[in-house]
Amino acid sequence: MSFNIISKISIFIGILSALIILVDILKHPQKEMKIMNLVWPINGLWAGIFGLWAYFTIGKHRGMNMDMSSSDNKYSKFWQGVVADTLHCGAGCSLADLIGPWIFLSFPFMIYNNLTFGEWTLEYILALITGVTFQYAAISPMTKEKGIGVWLRALKIDFLSLTSWQVGMYGWMALVIFVWFGRLSPFSPEFWFMMQIAMACGFITAYPINWWLVKTGIKMGM
Repeated sequence: MSFNIISKISIFIGILSALIILVDILKHPQKEMKIMNLVWPINGLWAGIFGLWAYFTIGKHRGMNMDMSSSDNKYSKFWQGVVADTLHCGAGCSLADLIGPWIFLSFPFMIYNNLTFGEWTLEYILALITGVTFQYAAISPMTKEKGIGVWLRALKIDFLSLTSWQVGMYGWMALVIFVWFGRLSPFSPEFWFMMQIAMACGFITAYPINWWLVKTGIKMGM
């Protein structure tokens, strides 16, 4: 089976997984932390079967039983909450890495005389913007606060989490670009298949950071 066909199959599974999650969310929307209605299908695009498992075993149960006024409103197992926290961070990164390549096609620039470093810089800035926005949307319902203070808190919380995700993503794509295939076009299925794997690597590098952030109280666990 060729690399192109494998890439198309993986992309199809990702899109199908995201659609299955989206359809279920439309039937059973998460009303308290509404940002999770975006988080789960976005992650389904790259996570595929894992994304389906995470939503139907962790996310959906949480959304249906969540009561923000209750003191007993966390996942029954700590690791489940960390998975949700990490995927929440990953949704912002994934969205940035989904739209970033298309923006860069229109406005390319080089850093250290290299297009890849320019694109990564753009996508990191986009990831910060989307990630902090997603974090703000998660914090605001919990604290009932709004304003610049919550935005700054969201930035403080998400900076390490988001950066650790991007490190994993960039690490994989560095191998793809500088060792194996060179720069791939976003018009090719191979590019998006590699990006799916890159997002999985981002999850792996971000999970222990999120574990530490929640354990130390820097990040409010879900």
